[in-house]
Amino acid sequence: MERRHAGRVAARVVATRRLDATLRSQRVGTRVVGTRVVGTRFVGTRVASALWLAALAVVSVAARPLSQDSSPTIRRTEFGVPHITASDFRGIGVGLGYAQTEDYGERVVRGLVREKGWMGRTFGKDSMASDFAAQLVQQRVEETYHLLDADTREMYEGFAEGVNRFIRANPAKLPSWARPVFTGHDVAAGDIGSAGIAAATRLVQRRLKADSARGGSGGDSGGYGSNARDLYGDVGERADSIAAAVARAHSDDGSNAWALAPSRTKSGRAILLRNPHLSWTAGYWEAHVTVPGKLDFYGDFRIGSAFSVVGGFNRDLGWATTNNAPDLDEVYELDVDPNAADHYLFDGASVALRTQTATVEYSTPTGMARESKSYLTTPLGPMVYRTPKKIYIVRSGSDGEYRAGAQFLAMMRARNLAEWKAALAMRARATSNLTYADRAGNILTIWMASLPHIPHAATHDSLFTPAHTSADIWTTLLPLDRLPQTLNPRGGYVHNENDAPHYANLNAVLDTAKYPDNVERGPLGLRSQHALQLIGGSRTFSLEDVIVTKHSMRMLLADRVKADLLAAVRMRGTSDSVLARAADILARWDNTVAPTSRGGVLFESWWRRYANLAKDSAYAEKWRIEKLTSTPRGIGASLLAVQSLAWAMGDVARKYGASDVAWGDVHRVRRGSVDVPVGGCTGALGCFRVLQYEEAPDGKLIANGGDGWVLAVEFGATRPRAYSILAYGESADSASTNYSDQAAMFAKGTFKPVWWTTKEVEA
Repeated sequence: MERRHAGRVAARVVATRRLDATLRSQRVGTRVVGTRVVGTRFVGTRVASALWLAALAVVSVAARPLSQDSSPTIRRTEFGVPHITASDFRGIGVGLGYAQTEDYGERVVRGLVREKGWMGRTFGKDSMASDFAAQLVQQRVEETYHLLDADTREMYEGFAEGVNRFIRANPAKLPSWARPVFTGHDVAAGDIGSAGIAAATRLVQRRLKADSARGGSGGDSGGYGSNARDLYGDVGERADSIAAAVARAHSDDGSNAWALAPSRTKSGRAILLRNPHLSWTAGYWEAHVTVPGKLDFYGDFRIGSAFSVVGGFNRDLGWATTNNAPDLDEVYELDVDPNAADHYLFDGASVALRTQTATVEYSTPTGMARESKSYLTTPLGPMVYRTPKKIYIVRSGSDGEYRAGAQFLAMMRARNLAEWKAALAMRARATSNLTYADRAGNILTIWMASLPHIPHAATHDSLFTPAHTSADIWTTLLPLDRLPQTLNPRGGYVHNENDAPHYANLNAVLDTAKYPDNVERGPLGLRSQHALQLIGGSRTFSLEDVIVTKHSMRMLLADRVKADLLAAVRMRGTSDSVLARAADILARWDNTVAPTSRGGVLFESWWRRYANLAKDSAYAEKWRIEKLTSTPRGIGASLLAVQSLAWAMGDVARKYGASDVAWGDVHRVRRGSVDVPVGGCTGALGCFRVLQYEEAPDGKLIANGGDGWVLAVEFGATRPRAYSILAYGESADSASTNYSDQAAMFAKGTFKPVWWTTKEVEA
């Protein structure tokens, strides 16, 4: 997803702090077709600093296909957050598309080229591998686009037009290959659900190989045919599901979410916290969109999309997503008809395999060429593998789903819990836990998934199921009300940190036996246990208290194992000066990763070495449900632990010059001219403020993931009150003031206020 942004320009920008000669040189009113500047005052060749900070120059875009009444107005506040107002949803789409391209340039355009299936056409044959899958998605868009409600279509079409307008108005800001060729279909393509074809193919191949190694037939011999290879070549799937991504990812990835009921807040109003932990290239981007009387929503619009709203709020309610890992795909084994190799036997009939063809164009030195590929499918799901006697298909709860944008728009417009849950009932968003709070005082967390209601044992991505009749396969999704959810529990809180949904509130632990086997299960991780220590009691919070509490610097793992480690060192005597020094450092350490704290760097180095060597024996006591919030704990291999500590002393001293180096001397936020210390560690170490790092050439560890966009909102009687922070800024353009203007604030744990009313924005 990472692409460079070619730059920001003045057209349609609400001037923030930089009304300089560069902006004036754009000559907005003449170069940008259909654009007029409203209320922008240029002062000589230089603009005073006070004007840079205070001016709000509103530029209204009158798009050619739009009436003047539907043109959007974009006001950017001091941190570049666009507040977009329009009289209709098409105007909102135009504003989003234009402003996103203004901030992320090539990334937005390249993403739409990929969704359009024009990578080969744009960049040549070597780039066309993903185009075949994209063309199949485009076919699905053609089949379903007209079924979407008019407002959703208007958002898609407006977004495409906004991107096109930026390309036409700012050719020098984008690569020469960028062309204003996009349509609403191209934007909608990004919201089409798909089955895990490549993952299912690998599953079948592994299973058949294992069966063969055990002396079985492996289904039968002579396997051939793979849609994954035909469609994706060497690049893998067009888009992995969130479940697949989470399953592969390090435990650091994911998010935190809290909702506090009025009984737990000082104001008597519900509070919601949204705290994602993804790569800083994930593309979070804040915006406020308003269609008077129809929509008034503040949240995240993922780069390249008119929706992808993973967190946000309106006047009445809000929600936060955290990744979950549902088992949405079931692989079935069908019998080939022995009398017709292109048919399979099902429900007592011989059914023909269907062929779907994707044709793509690619550029050559002499012009355009075309290439076609076909893949086989069935009404039950796409074929993923075949042998002379068997056909394997994957049947997915998300395959072909086209209403994700419509569902998000309905959620954004909902005025109460009933309307919001009615939007969820569309089941168009395939995955994610959703944590909710509203002005009426309700709090809720629900484990959402387009989960198949299976008539057989759950395969858990390791088996496939023989299917001969319709009774052998799933045909419906598990109803919304049967998904794990916790509403208004005693204790006044719900939380989720990507763990199984059963422990959202310890006063209302859900019984796993009540849910099907394909509902997510698992232990309560250290990050979740840390959250419960922070909000699981009876303390009441202000909105500001929530922000401070969220920035807990405690490393919970140290609380669980440090005492045992020090005891193991003492048992072996302290005549070894290295171990004696190590024990002294850790004994004085406060078990936090605050920037000034000394000992955390040594402890982390020790744990990574020790846990890698000890593996399943690392803990003396593994997690047990009977000790839900106090395990795992203790050291399981004391000699190895002591040896690893001696190694860590040398490792840290060699890398950083001293074994008791301060956490913030090593861990930094660097963006633009900002280079400051930061506190936070991985979720695997039990940190609630999760940060991931990469090593810089100078040996320092630079934050590049984890906490990124964080939002906290309190639902007042008449209006919401909120704070947010976006660590990597609203713009990907390193020349923009909004590239690094939030980085130092983020490192300190300081948030910016979210402006809500027009008066606040203009101030």
